[in-house]
This record gives sequence, structure tokens and C-alpha cells, in this order.
Amino acid sequence: MRTFNARSHDALRLKPGHDRTEMGKKKLLLDALKMGILSSLGMDEAPNVKKRASQTELWEMERLYQEKLSELGLNTSRSNARSTLLLPHRVYKLQPGHRRLQRRLPFHWHRAEFTERPSIQEKLSLIRADLYMSRQVLGKAAARVKVHIQGSNSTKHAVWRDSSMNRDMSQSLVLDISAEVQKWIRDDSGPLMVDVRHKGADYNFNISLKLTQKHKISRTTRSNKEAECDELDLCCRQSMTVSFKDIGWTDWVVAPSEYTMHFCHGSCPHNYMPASMHTQVKSRLAQISKGGISRPCCVPSAYQPMVLMHYDSHGKLKLTPFEDLIVSKCHCA
Repeated sequence: MRTFNARSHDALRLKPGHDRTEMGKKKLLLDALKMGILSSLGMDEAPNVKKRASQTELWEMERLYQEKLSELGLNTSRSNARSTLLLPHRVYKLQPGHRRLQRRLPFHWHRAEFTERPSIQEKLSLIRADLYMSRQVLGKAAARVKVHIQGSNSTKHAVWRDSSMNRDMSQSLVLDISAEVQKWIRDDSGPLMVDVRHKGADYNFNISLKLTQKHKISRTTRSNKEAECDELDLCCRQSMTVSFKDIGWTDWVVAPSEYTMHFCHGSCPHNYMPASMHTQVKSRLAQISKGGISRPCCVPSAYQPMVLMHYDSHGKLKLTPFEDLIVSKCHCA
């Protein structure tokens, strides 16, 4: 299990003189987080993924990911986010005489029907719904594809990863259909039907739907200051939601799509949340020396693990557990 770069935890403690506006503080925290994750993975910068994993590899890695979460006790009702993978009830080719398809030849249309409605609990909300597709190119085929969700007024456009079109090439794509799936769940109007249009040589493809959900939390819980923090700016655990989409990492970080980052911040007056007897002595010495000896600092005292599904610097899909990335408690030390 990886250890989060300790220097980055130091960077998460905002020092006097730094920009303390909300936007400035958030940028500092995100920069420190990105630096820490990359350093812990042995990378200098985010990898440039040129070849995506196949649908089969994604399914297998998703299974291993869920197993690892279970092993670490992270996919229980206490976890912030969870993923569900839905497979279509059937996938079939639409005939040229189907509706108004005669005018659209030489395009090929396929339809995938999802009939298994996700069991979304009342306390869960949908974060994201991604449509995963993969194909084995056996001949010349167009790089672009159109996807239409029945009941939607718009058509989505996507491009297959790796468009060099060599024979026997496996390609994949991911399409965000969160709004359409949210409507499907809300309306409860039969199966979700996904129509896929492509041009050129006909081919078979795999398709699946991945839902990412999280537990609903109140506005007060989502604020940067948690219940135990007060206006005195004393040492406490604070939180911020980190979206890998917002920081531009969705091209190499597969899961989770977001998580709640906790960090320790605040002052440590004498005998406030001391980590040890040594901390109490140090705090007393700081008082006596009148600044000659530094005061104890607000630092993490306990962590909970997090698992990252990501591509490494060689373009290989893998799982990396971090044992000390998410702070669960703070104290003065």
C-alpha cells in the first residue's frame, strides 16, 4: 500500500501570509494534492495515455477495484462514493426499414437496451453516468460515432480512441450521459435505449453503463469547516470535495471520480488537543520562550485508506491503495 508523500501533507497546512481567500486556498490545496499523488506514484507529471484499456480489461479491473474496496472496508454505507456497472439486456442491429433509417444509409445503427434499473437508495444521489464502449476493428471504419438516447432531444458525438484504423485494433470510448440516465431514473419509463450510429465497415462492439453515486449530505456538512471547527480558528479537520474532472485528470484516473479531501488546519494554543506529553512540554516551552521555540502544529493523527484506479506512466491500468491520503482525525504535535 502506497504512502502519501509527507511533504504534501506539510503543504496542506496553510502558512501565514498565504492567500486565504477561498479560491486561493483551494488552489493551494489542489496543487499540493496533485504534487503529492504524482510523487507517491513515482511520476513527475500526469501520464499521457495513448492507448486505453479494452472493455474486458476495464470490467476486470472494476471487479478487482470493488474487491479491494471491500477488503479495506470502504464500500460500506459509510463510504462517500460507490460504483455500479450495468450491462445491457440485449444489443441488436436495427434494420434499414426500421423507422426512418432508409435515408441514413450507408450508416449502421445498433441499439442497446438497459432494463435493469439501478437500485438507487433514497440517501444516494447520482454523481455521474458513463457509457463505456469498445470494438475490434476488422476493416476500415470511421473514427466518429453518434449516440442517441431514446427520449432525449440531442445526439452525442464521440471519437474512438486510437483512430489509426489498423486491422485487428481494439478501440474504446467513454461518453458522459449523466443527464439522460438521471431522467431515466426519475421518469421510470421502461428500458433505457441507446442507439449507436457508425459509418463504414460493420462491426460488433461491447457496451456497458457505469454509475457513480454518493451519499447525500447537507449544505452545512459540505462547507469547508466541519462541525467541530469554530470561528476561533483552532486546530480541527476541514474538508473539500475534489473532482478529478475539475483538475483535468479524467484521462488517466478512472476511479473514483471524486472524493472528499480532509486536512488539518488551525492554531494550537497551550494544552489544546495535545498528541503526547512531549507536545504539552513543547507548548509550555513555547510560552516561556516567548517565540524562541515554535508552538505545536495542527497535524493528522489518523487516516483512512483510498484506492485509485489509474493508468501508470507506461499506459498500464492498475490499482494503487493509499493508506494515509484521507485524514480522519487531527491533533496538535
